[in-house]
Amino acid sequence: MENPGNHVASINPLLIMPTGIDRLRPKISPYFTACILLILLFMMGFPPVSFSAEAVAQTADQRHYLAAREALKKGRLSEYRRLKAQLQDYPLLPYLDYSEALKKLGDASVVADFLNQYDGSYLASRLRDKRLRWLGDKHRWGDFLRVYEAKSDKTLRCYYLRAKLSVEGVSESLVHDAREMWMSGSTQPKPCSPVFDQLYKYHKVSKALIWQRIGLAMEKGHISLAKFLAKKLPASERPWVAKWLKAHRKPKAVLSSALRWQDSLHRRQIILHALKRYSREDTPAAWALWKTQFLPRFNFSEEEISQLEDKLVLRAAWRHLPEALDWFSLIPAAGLSEEALEWRVRSAIRSGEWRLALEYLNELPESHQGDHEWTYWRGRTYENLNMAGSARSIFEDLANETDYYGFLASDRLGIPYTFTNEPVVDKAAAHRVEILAAQPAFQRIYELYKMGLVGQAYSEWRFEIRDMPKSQKRVAARLAYNWKWHFTAIVTTAQAKHFSDLDLRFPLLFERFITREAKRQNLSPSLVYGVIRRESAFRETAVSPAGALGLMQVMPATAKMMTKKLGMKRMNRKQMRQANNNIKLGAGYLRQVLNKYNGHEILATASYNAGPHRVKKWLPEDDVLPADIWIDTITFDETRKYVKAVLFYSTIFDWKLDGRVDHKLNER
Repeated sequence: MENPGNHVASINPLLIMPTGIDRLRPKISPYFTACILLILLFMMGFPPVSFSAEAVAQTADQRHYLAAREALKKGRLSEYRRLKAQLQDYPLLPYLDYSEALKKLGDASVVADFLNQYDGSYLASRLRDKRLRWLGDKHRWGDFLRVYEAKSDKTLRCYYLRAKLSVEGVSESLVHDAREMWMSGSTQPKPCSPVFDQLYKYHKVSKALIWQRIGLAMEKGHISLAKFLAKKLPASERPWVAKWLKAHRKPKAVLSSALRWQDSLHRRQIILHALKRYSREDTPAAWALWKTQFLPRFNFSEEEISQLEDKLVLRAAWRHLPEALDWFSLIPAAGLSEEALEWRVRSAIRSGEWRLALEYLNELPESHQGDHEWTYWRGRTYENLNMAGSARSIFEDLANETDYYGFLASDRLGIPYTFTNEPVVDKAAAHRVEILAAQPAFQRIYELYKMGLVGQAYSEWRFEIRDMPKSQKRVAARLAYNWKWHFTAIVTTAQAKHFSDLDLRFPLLFERFITREAKRQNLSPSLVYGVIRRESAFRETAVSPAGALGLMQVMPATAKMMTKKLGMKRMNRKQMRQANNNIKLGAGYLRQVLNKYNGHEILATASYNAGPHRVKKWLPEDDVLPADIWIDTITFDETRKYVKAVLFYSTIFDWKLDGRVDHKLNER
């Protein structure tokens, strides 16, 4: 097999060399899609994970609490009451009260007493939701309506509609609320079904609305829902849904026959869907069919034209097709989405069309103009247009920033990086941290955290900080840092939009393991730190939805391969998550990926995130590309952000480890 590393410049890592490969066809696997969709659970791109930990008692109160919890669970009530009596001043007493109330959800007075006693707390919110679900399950609709408050939880909203139906019948208000819930491209929770049945029974959803929802379902690829909805249409119209379904599977075949169709709204929708699907197989052919065959024949609306052309030109840009810039030139800026406007700039930059890049930079939305990313590319554009003074002015301003583009700007100027390190809470406000720590909710959180019940602790933490102003979130971030709860400190300071506390954001944890494995694998410790910081933000017990484990988010299959290669004993998943094992596995795999790319950290980092097969497809075919351009034109948004983050984080850790930067961005 050809080694793509042979196409990477070994002298100047800032250049990405070409490789002879087929055009990129970014068909995303379900695994990768899941990772991308779920990656936004936490702010600032932190991967969503579960916390896997066992409770560990360190004090007498903690032992009594865990024993009481177990006694209540097993129904040993005398033992439970005896243990609970010893915990009257213990911070986690409300959790025992909550567990008791859970066993009596049918007793309105017990639930009401708890809600009154702990009003406004995380546990009160949870118990209220549990009570609502219990009432819904029991069809106690009057009681449900008396305690229901507007919720984003879809199941509770469905129960609310059921309750309204029971009390009001098919009222105008119910129809309005139910239609709003029904009009979705996804299947709604089962408790909504009886309400939707009433909409169908009393003809409260028209054919037009059914077609509209079919369109939403097809857009999301929810084929089963589209098939179900087709049954609600007249028999004469169902064959067109069948054609739509075929357009999803075999778009080229449907497009061939569609040229003979008469114009109608639904037929145009099918054609548009087929063209979008066909563009995944052959983007230029889909564009040609659209422009020469379908656009002249059918009466598409301006909105339909704009939406389709936006999709097609975006796919061309993602695949770095030479036609992309020509297609962009045919579409007014007002007809492009924000994403397409960004990719228009990227396409011009990647193609070396710098005058066009400047024009497109000027047409970015006003909200983009101050972004460091686009400021940097304006400077690079000025450089290439022989506007050295203007470029230097931009880079000098940008070099004052402690971020990825600030460091790149410093590299352009050949000057040291700026490291702004400002505490998230200054000395004058330090007392606010103590005040927050003394609040009952945060005493509970700390006690849970100390016992290793991190998932429960984090759930209550998120509830408590959700409505805090940014200034108070900074205080909370400092509190988490004082507790050595580093992941939560990192996430909270990001939510507070404070990025200058480098000690809080980039703690030197697991240094012994990282230094040892970096030396063993001939890696820079700062690179290992950078990967860990991006992958897990130092959550040793992290488990991703896709099954990636630990600090370096190693997949079990990768771990199995690396244990053999490294001569390690076979491990279970708990052992794989342990810091020493996980760092050994992750560092070994990182070295393997680096070897594949002749030590090129940028390509190896992209491969660690997206896989080597994708990186091979993303390499240029017939040109040498500067690395900053290659990075900013990576097709996948997540991988593009990932590479920039790891490079930036690694540089910060370089500085923190040695007090200097041994590897600048343009040397990685």
